[in-house]
Amino acid sequence: MSEQPRRNAVPALLLAGAACALLLLTALFLNAEDPGAAGSPGGTAAETVSEEMRAAGEELARRDEADPHAMGAVDAPVVLIVYSDYLCPFCARWVEQTQPDLVEAYVDPGLVRIEWREFPYLGESSRLLARGAVAAGNQDRFWEYHARVYDAPEDFTGDADEVRTRMLEAAEEIGLDTDAFAHDLDAPESEEAVARDFTEGQDMGMSGTPAFLVNGDPVLGAQPLEAFTTSVDAALRAAGR
Repeated sequence: MSEQPRRNAVPALLLAGAACALLLLTALFLNAEDPGAAGSPGGTAAETVSEEMRAAGEELARRDEADPHAMGAVDAPVVLIVYSDYLCPFCARWVEQTQPDLVEAYVDPGLVRIEWREFPYLGESSRLLARGAVAAGNQDRFWEYHARVYDAPEDFTGDADEVRTRMLEAAEEIGLDTDAFAHDLDAPESEEAVARDFTEGQDMGMSGTPAFLVNGDPVLGAQPLEAFTTSVDAALRAAGR
């Protein structure tokens, strides 16, 4: 799958400011508690996010209307970028407990766009599942795949051959063309797409999941819903909404 060009190039001066802001964001990620730790304070700096940091967060937002790994209006005032690993139990908890409420309260009304990034840091099976997400996205079934894997991640444990077999079974369950899915699973383009997401996260200083950016505001760990609503509401106020 070919890489889509980024939309909305920013002026050179803004890019320079965004680069500095990314250094600040990296420091925030590096100085935070382990984002995968249960009960980690993590948290949000919503009320202290500078304009430069928000510009940096917007620059990371791809806002590609054809992106199958995103949901919500392409011109939503807030973009929530999610970095996640399919075998991370805290990611699964966030998907189960927090994502539905955010979709209902903010995505459906057009206020927030969610963009998913693959950050498979837990080993070979995680990387395989991440490539499967790309393969499912090629058939416009990313969110169905996302829901199936996170609903029962224990189904996708074992060695790589066992995980691959279960992935093909799951692909059939959600109505994918399994031959195309199997082909795309091993395609270089799928590996390149996962590597792009992973490198982006590493450049931000991430070492675990889940991790989030809300228009430049980092929220670390499977925080309660209130942490996200606080950050989103602050971003909406900054956007004049």
